[in-house]
Amino acid sequence: MNRRNRTPSVSGGVFLIGLGILVYTGWWWPGILLVIGLAGSAELILRGKYLAALTTFGFFAAIPLFVSADIPWHIIGPFILIAMGASAIFRSIGQPTEEDNSPAE
Repeated sequence: MNRRNRTPSVSGGVFLIGLGILVYTGWWWPGILLVIGLAGSAELILRGKYLAALTTFGFFAAIPLFVSADIPWHIIGPFILIAMGASAIFRSIGQPTEEDNSPAE
């Protein structure tokens, strides 16, 4: 079994352990975001992408800090989510697909 076949199992296991801790503690918000960040980081670490794993976990770990700050999230939050969604769409549009990389026949 190679490293790529283990990745979903490890990230799924980390997610389930985190979910169990959330059920036990009752800290659902923003605890679920930390669990998602940990699971995503575990997957990236197994793929050897250490900087991306650190960035992912740092992003998800910063969310509880922002939530506890006295910021009017009902105003700023939607704009942040819209900007993140638009950024993801533009990044995926700009990336070449497998069909673009195949040799012409």
